[in-house]
Amino acid sequence: MADILELINERLSKDGQVLNLKAQFIREVGARKLAECEELSNLRALDLTQNAIGDDGAKAIAESPHLSKVRTLNLKSNGITDIGAEYLANSKTLQSLKSLQLVVNDISEKGEKLLINSKSLTSLTSLKFRV
Repeated sequence: MADILELINERLSKDGQVLNLKAQFIREVGARKLAECEELSNLRALDLTQNAIGDDGAKAIAESPHLSKVRTLNLKSNGITDIGAEYLANSKTLQSLKSLQLVVNDISEKGEKLLINSKSLTSLTSLKFRV
């Protein structure tokens, strides 16, 4: 895994609103470090496709005060289970989220229902579990 701060510097859009870290394999550790970055406080779109962040990484993203403005979140193919889905569904900081991609994860119907019925993610207009 490359240094997460280095990746952010290389891949963050000039206006600080878009970060594409697709297939950088940052894992849970990288997701936690990412979630702690104050520099991402203006981020609107975050793509973490194929990074193996798992449930712990989903928790870090869901609880990050620095990601409160994110509207589009792509967590495709990250080994997230119903546990991670529950963290996301209960997030108090992702309330601006409009689009959430969770394709190719290990989320069952139970996890899907948690997200669909979330009392926190009230701005969601797009929630995708399947291709």
